[in-house]
Amino acid sequence: MIVNGKEMNFKDSITVKELLENLNIHSDRVVVEVDMDIIPKDEYSQKKLYSYSKVEIIRFVGGG
Repeated sequence: MIVNGKEMNFKDSITVKELLENLNIHSDRVVVEVDMDIIPKDEYSQKKLYSYSKVEIIRFVGGG
């Protein structure tokens, strides 16, 4: 699977929620796009990812 442009190995059928937990990323601070579709936060625990998935994790950054 490609995550933010880097190839990573995770088990097939991992959910978005499990991916974020494995990467130690809090789901309330990111937006996740899978295969060019933004995934609603309430679907993170159902949306399955596969070896061919392309995932972008966009983090919110504070500041000014």
